[in-house]
Amino acid sequence: MSQKSKVSVLLQRRDNIREWLEEEAPYTEVDQRHLDAHTPERAYWHHGYQSALTDIMAMLALEDGKTGTSGIPN
Repeated sequence: MSQKSKVSVLLQRRDNIREWLEEEAPYTEVDQRHLDAHTPERAYWHHGYQSALTDIMAMLALEDGKTGTSGIPN
């Protein structure tokens, strides 16, 4: 997958999540409960964020693995 294709996939995922949030949970824009220490919201936010980073790393590693230049172990 080309770099441009990867960016397109990520932009589409981001836009889909933004759309969903606008429809399902518009209060999250101002509520910001994920910033409160020791709350379930904060734990879920961090879980989602690390999942997103893992997805992006996998996308990058998959391409690097095809070229043999990956510095990320499988």
